[in-house]
Amino acid sequence: MKTYNKFILILAIIGLFSSCKKFVAGYEKDPNGIGYTVVDQELMAVMLENQFFHKADGLRIAMMWLNQATGSDRQYVTLDDWNKASGSDFNGPWNEVYLTMTHADIVEKNADADGNIVLRGLGKLFKAWAGGEAASLWGDVPFSQLGDYNLYPDPAYDSQADVLDQVQIMLDEAIADLNSGIGRITPERDIYFGGNTSKWVKIAHGLKARFYLHRKQYTEALSEALQGPSDVSDDLYAKYDSNDDTPYSKWNPTKQFLESRSGYLDASEAWARTKLLNGLRNNAKTTDSRKAYNYAGDGLNAASGATGTGKFFGDMPMVTYGEMLLIATEAELRLHPDATGITNALTHYNNYRSLLAAGEYMGGYTNSNMKYDPYDATDFDTGGIENQDNIDPVQAFFREIFEERYIFFIGDYESFIDFARSFNDPLVPEYMKLHYNSNGPLYSGQPLRFIYPQVEKDANANFPGMVDVNEALPLYQ
Repeated sequence: MKTYNKFILILAIIGLFSSCKKFVAGYEKDPNGIGYTVVDQELMAVMLENQFFHKADGLRIAMMWLNQATGSDRQYVTLDDWNKASGSDFNGPWNEVYLTMTHADIVEKNADADGNIVLRGLGKLFKAWAGGEAASLWGDVPFSQLGDYNLYPDPAYDSQADVLDQVQIMLDEAIADLNSGIGRITPERDIYFGGNTSKWVKIAHGLKARFYLHRKQYTEALSEALQGPSDVSDDLYAKYDSNDDTPYSKWNPTKQFLESRSGYLDASEAWARTKLLNGLRNNAKTTDSRKAYNYAGDGLNAASGATGTGKFFGDMPMVTYGEMLLIATEAELRLHPDATGITNALTHYNNYRSLLAAGEYMGGYTNSNMKYDPYDATDFDTGGIENQDNIDPVQAFFREIFEERYIFFIGDYESFIDFARSFNDPLVPEYMKLHYNSNGPLYSGQPLRFIYPQVEKDANANFPGMVDVNEALPLYQ
């Protein structure tokens, strides 16, 4: 991965001048172009593009809007208020996710032409992954007409629901291809699992669980979560462990941003740092120690040393066993919002807490005082340690779930998508629906979606028009 940082620079330059309809232009014509590179090399490009989309500029915006981070200087002070954001602020994330989809489509088609069915499945997986994330952040997006510029120079927008449905079909096809045994993934080109198809099948099921949750199809989400990553050894982390000897080559995009734009982004007013991870959720069975993993002083933890590695230094989680347990917990309670649901959900949630008790998902920032003892149903009863305000026990458990997801997904789009899908849900804590600082809520409205980018407005004749950031996504209205 010596070329990783050069590749990211190229992506950034491409992002300044590209739109979704331009990504496919000419690839099918130029034998020296990217569409005709060695298929396995193209696969690595897809992987890098995908993780850059998940962990770069769009993520930083989402974290500010959820008050997991704070815009503290220059344009980030303005961007901290979602009401002041514009389409140009989302050119980068849009270009990154559509580069991923377009190049994954090339991998799929080239692998199909070569008879490499396993690799074709991995191309489908990445295309579906990127498409599902785009729909979950922007709503209606181009998807079904991507991949043939001559036939669809201005790709039409599919509805959010249709995209998520197409994604599920594509992931089913990916699983079948990966299980076919026909062809292979070259281990050296697979930066995550070294060509291990069984690991990729679990990731595909995990993505299905995630997108079923976004779609509010809880029976399917539960079933797929139980087939997803089943151990921390199955976890997929964005990789920044370049062979380059320079420290910069091992930093993730947020660490690079913090170094190059010092003072722009911190956590000085972050609700996650000042409240939730500052003892607010501790009780007789819980002493949370994850504040040090996510934050250092009033900033994001982007350090690495003897005490551990901060979340914003190097490798970052993208699809994990921990996520599967949280999905299963919520799905059980959604399907049975009663005492039975609490009992069923606790099985998954206590398995999750046992991971925390063992020091997982903390970057090494463990201590002797941390405690994540298993809960029982009485803890959520009126007057229980998780229900001191005497609300309905099911609501008390939902509060616990959403607070925990908010913390677990610091540094991940899932936190923002949780907010978008639950903003009008009476089971979600009201204080998590506003942008807080130490004095109370800030700004008007609520950030319920990403804004369509200016590059798409300028380039696609089928652009549907700008939509305000405060307008709920179609599935969540």
